[in-house]
Amino acid sequence: MLHPKQGAVLSKAKFSTTTVVYYLAHVVLILIGAILCAIGSDVAAAIGTGLIATGAAGAVIYVYVARTDGVRYRLESLWTSGVERIYVQRAAQIRQEYDDRLGRAHSQIDIIGFGLKDFRRDYLDKLGTMSSRAHIRILLLDADSAYAAQRDSEEEQTPGVIQSEVAEFLKQYNNRYGSEPGFNTGRLQVRTYKSLPTVNIFRIDDDLFWGPYLSGRASSNTLTVRIRRGTSIFDQLEAHFADIWSRFSEEPSWSHL
Repeated sequence: MLHPKQGAVLSKAKFSTTTVVYYLAHVVLILIGAILCAIGSDVAAAIGTGLIATGAAGAVIYVYVARTDGVRYRLESLWTSGVERIYVQRAAQIRQEYDDRLGRAHSQIDIIGFGLKDFRRDYLDKLGTMSSRAHIRILLLDADSAYAAQRDSEEEQTPGVIQSEVAEFLKQYNNRYGSEPGFNTGRLQVRTYKSLPTVNIFRIDDDLFWGPYLSGRASSNTLTVRIRRGTSIFDQLEAHFADIWSRFSEEPSWSHL
């Protein structure tokens, strides 16, 4: 069985050979047509003109089809990978997308970030209602983690910003839901994690928004990709979230807020 890379090389070679043969055939048609036109008779000129037109048209059509196939191949690759849309920024640009999906969420909502300031502002008061329809898991960076100070430096913001955002999220969450039965168990849970932050993940049922953390750029101004469920990328990212949740996160110390 051929290795995928070998198959790609053979396909490329086959495509190149086919291209050369196709173009040579049409060049021959054009040359024959030119020779017939040079003979001088009306019949030969008519046939020659037709061959030249056929050769030229065939070459043009082949270029068009080849380019069309290239676009189709790229679109099919994106569809197979599960990529549905790429945003140049998260936060404000995608807020309506979040609103629409959260409004009809019925199964699973997972989100991991640093202090999740924007999420807290927009959705903290709605978490109770949403958790009646979907299981919600929220991962915040441990406020005492060295990664918090490091990320403050990478985003060129005042030291302690992420630490204070995490603390504020936990405080407001505790004030809003702390007195409810079964607080922070069951369908609505918040935990803090200590693993290396690598990607932002926001899964809402069958859609998953994710993006990298880049140095020198705020998280809210970083590209985000929307992936659909049932694809390898979706499964890998959801497994990443589940692994951090189960192995590298813990219940916050609510008494110290």
